[in-house]
Amino acid sequence: MNASPAHDLPRPHALTPHHDPAQLVGRWTRVLGDRGDQVGVLLHATRSIAAPGWEWALRTPTGVVTGTGDLRATALGGHDGREARSVRRRLRAARADLAEFAEAGDPALDEVTADLELLELELAAHA
Repeated sequence: MNASPAHDLPRPHALTPHHDPAQLVGRWTRVLGDRGDQVGVLLHATRSIAAPGWEWALRTPTGVVTGTGDLRATALGGHDGREARSVRRRLRAARADLAEFAEAGDPALDEVTADLELLELELAAHA
């Protein structure tokens, strides 16, 4: 029997104040912020020289979001089922639209396809 109080047990997904956010670059990530949570592929996370905190960019299904300051983030995992389904649905819709309406060779189609494949791979790893 575990005698540890519940508040002392490790959380299933620790936020990055205890970890290096740069380790999440290239992964599907949830960034917690003042404007609500953003979910996407973390493009970069570097320590800011000009101000305390981080400079980061996150590619979401609706565009690139950038920010500076405190970077509270966690990898998107199997515990985010509803959010993952929503992201998957938006990516599939974007891929279908690009396949139908984009010009031949549009790099956006390759990008959204790669993001969808990465999401599926990461979710399968957590299943």
